[in-house]
Amino acid sequence: MGHVIQEHTDNEKTHSRSTSSGSTVQQHPGGEPIDSEKVAVGSFTPMPLTPTSTEAEEAPSATNTNMAPPDGGYGWVVVGACFLNNFSMLGIMFSWGIFQQLYKDEVFPGQTSAVSWIGTLAFGFMYIVGGVCSLFAAKIGYRKMIFMGSFLVAGGCVGASFATQVWHLYLTQGILYGLGAAMANPCILSAPSQWFVVRRGMASGIGISGSGVGGLVFSVLIEKLNASIGHRWCLRVLGIVVWCSMVISALLIRQFSPNGVQAVNVSMKDLETMRKPAFLLLVSGVLLTSFGYFAPLNLLPSYAVDHNLTRSQGAMLNSFLNGASFFGRFAGGVFGDRFGLVNLTVFCVGASALTTLVIWMFATTLPVLLVYVILYGLMGGGFISLLAPVLAEQFGTGSLTILVGITFGVNGLGSLLGTPIATAILASLGGEVVDGVAPHSDKGYRGAIGFIGGIMAVGTLVLFILKLKVGGKRNVAA
Repeated sequence: MGHVIQEHTDNEKTHSRSTSSGSTVQQHPGGEPIDSEKVAVGSFTPMPLTPTSTEAEEAPSATNTNMAPPDGGYGWVVVGACFLNNFSMLGIMFSWGIFQQLYKDEVFPGQTSAVSWIGTLAFGFMYIVGGVCSLFAAKIGYRKMIFMGSFLVAGGCVGASFATQVWHLYLTQGILYGLGAAMANPCILSAPSQWFVVRRGMASGIGISGSGVGGLVFSVLIEKLNASIGHRWCLRVLGIVVWCSMVISALLIRQFSPNGVQAVNVSMKDLETMRKPAFLLLVSGVLLTSFGYFAPLNLLPSYAVDHNLTRSQGAMLNSFLNGASFFGRFAGGVFGDRFGLVNLTVFCVGASALTTLVIWMFATTLPVLLVYVILYGLMGGGFISLLAPVLAEQFGTGSLTILVGITFGVNGLGSLLGTPIATAILASLGGEVVDGVAPHSDKGYRGAIGFIGGIMAVGTLVLFILKLKVGGKRNVAA
């Protein structure tokens, strides 16, 4: 057949790769490359340049070499870029409750239900449209998507500063901001998991924890700026800050692909993954959880004021929740690597539901509310930081951008509807301050809190079924 069979006394299996000159190079695992044009059994007879069909299947080409993620290196710069982006873009979004309190009390009094949609529009568009944007991000690259998104996010802030009616805020602080965030978010969520394997949870947790730090900082900053320069100039300052940080993030971020191919198209393999029972269970659990997950961020400032606390104390609660969320996002990744990503996801969602139903349901004083927001921030932060690593672990990183976009798109559907539903329950049961008159009972808030905690409890059940199916600590795909 014209082939020379090369025997090795140590029976080590060799792998082939093509050099730029067209020769075939063989390399022992962990050893030095051996020029196949010079090596043969008992002589330096040239090896054939065309492998057999079996050899061709085993030998990766020069343009399709599988590279293991470095588990460090430039990956830490990518993590820093994600942290910076989340600090500003999501930090401002997670401080929305401060604006909601201001809008419903001073700027647009008597329009509580209408105002509640602004923040949920931003979250909803970020996650739902993010599912579509993930396809473009996988195709044209993360840097371009984040850069384009920065203009929309900053434009949403600046545009909102000129709003004179609620629907102006729908278009600017809601939809426009959400669309810009949708362009950046799939990239930011996916990038850390591409660069790490052993420390995947920790890297993802650090990157996404920027939103917790940002929420902590911006909750205080927004309250101070609103009081000193007014909410219009506050929004303009926020627009400048978020644009600068997102541009820096875009310049630093870089994708990692195991085969060196950056552009990704949806394939039949991706569609098969989306039909897997494990994936369907995951997105179902995420959908149910998301109906309640973001509502405390939006309702707590109003809850505080309606229970005889000051607006500053309400802002402080939001700040503490976001601060705890920072530690939760970081710790979620670290402990997820140790105890299992799926295991910790179930625990975090279940604990979030439990603290909501047991503590917030009956909290009327500042100390008790502080206990709640710290526990909820720790557990809720862990949940959101674990989703991308769970997807990478269970389904691999080849189409991670697309899978993340779909999963967080489902998350966006729940976040879009959750707060308005809770607010409608609150209003229908007469549980909020109207014209300076305090509510006669906590019935309205308890109904809203019961919905928030109850729907997350159902989400916990679905995610527990996922754990039973895939095993909490099994690493299916690296």
